[in-house]
Amino acid sequence: MRLTALCLALAVVLLAFLGGSAMAQSFVTVRGHTLMLDGREYRAIGANVPNLSQAFLGTWFHIAQKYGTPANAKAEMVAAIEDAERSGLAFFRFFADPGYPLDRSKLYDKDPAAYWRGMDELFALCRAHHIKLIPSLQTIPGPYGIFGETGQAILDPNSLTYEAVHRYIRDFVTRYRDDPTVLMWELTNEGMLGADVEMEGRKLLPAGVYPPGAKVREDGHNTDSLSFSMIQRLYMEHAAFIKSLDPNHLVTSGDACVRPECTSRRETFPNFKFRTDTWREWLGNNLLSQPAPLDVFSFHFYGNDLVTGPGEPGAGMTMIEQMRGVVRCCHAAGAPVFIGELGASPNNQSDPHGIWICKAIDAMEAEGTSLMALWVWHFNWQPDFTMDSATYPEIAARAKAFNHRHATR
Repeated sequence: MRLTALCLALAVVLLAFLGGSAMAQSFVTVRGHTLMLDGREYRAIGANVPNLSQAFLGTWFHIAQKYGTPANAKAEMVAAIEDAERSGLAFFRFFADPGYPLDRSKLYDKDPAAYWRGMDELFALCRAHHIKLIPSLQTIPGPYGIFGETGQAILDPNSLTYEAVHRYIRDFVTRYRDDPTVLMWELTNEGMLGADVEMEGRKLLPAGVYPPGAKVREDGHNTDSLSFSMIQRLYMEHAAFIKSLDPNHLVTSGDACVRPECTSRRETFPNFKFRTDTWREWLGNNLLSQPAPLDVFSFHFYGNDLVTGPGEPGAGMTMIEQMRGVVRCCHAAGAPVFIGELGASPNNQSDPHGIWICKAIDAMEAEGTSLMALWVWHFNWQPDFTMDSATYPEIAARAKAFNHRHATR
């Protein structure tokens, strides 16, 4: 009897150990400039559905305009998920904040428990359809307009903006830190494009996206401006904060490439004097813009077969040649690359068979790029960019084949 009890106890311990190991192996990790999952290199193609959570929860600002009713919006998000599974897409990137101040007031501010129940339902649906998620938390500059603060309030631990952003990060990350449905966390969307941009006199969010009666400041101040170094600092602080809450998931920035005049903006702000970066400067600025402890470099590319003109870094190169240069620099620096938005220029309709996007996928596969997200999937807000498996079957087939080679487990 004692022997049987001892065997059972040992079995429980062994199962717990194996279960813990299996769970630990369910999260993507970094080895050099590659991503690893379950002991093998992991590479994947997904898609962007920017309004995924806000449309699913019925709070998106444009629901009446684009879907008619919240029920229709939710049904379209379900259709996007089902189409992604059929197409073999591996993940969705989406803007995971509560939205405009008016959108926030509809559910997140009024009934946070219902907000998180809705997010749980969305995660469960994606999990059931084998779609991982990259939630872009939109941490910078934060919802400062709601509180009558400026963009630089995100730097101040005593500000309402700082407190609100960190509370949302904490609530979101701790809720899903043990969930392999999260592929990785993203901080914000294209934060560095706002670096060293003088906000004095620029238009901020219009009054129409605030709840009725809200006190709105529509004109920017210079204290709404964030410098390159400020955003670097925020990337480091926010990534470290997420990692302190969640030991399981990687963190990326969500950046596009830096502006082509990044150096001159940084050196002459706020009295900006334009000068295009040299190719070497621009590559260096892209590396500098996404500091540790960020795990994965993020870039957004839209292209065609035309050669870049004299007003851009890397003049005389095609976009695919520029992409190769960026990816090789990041790999040399020892970090994986996530192409968070991949689309045709000037839009996907100009490339109705997806020829350029397929060329870009092939080129990035040859370079060992880890992750790519198509812009954009089931997103009728941008009719000239939106795609699905029926409208762009060549791209869907290329992505499915890529994932069969690199992401299938």
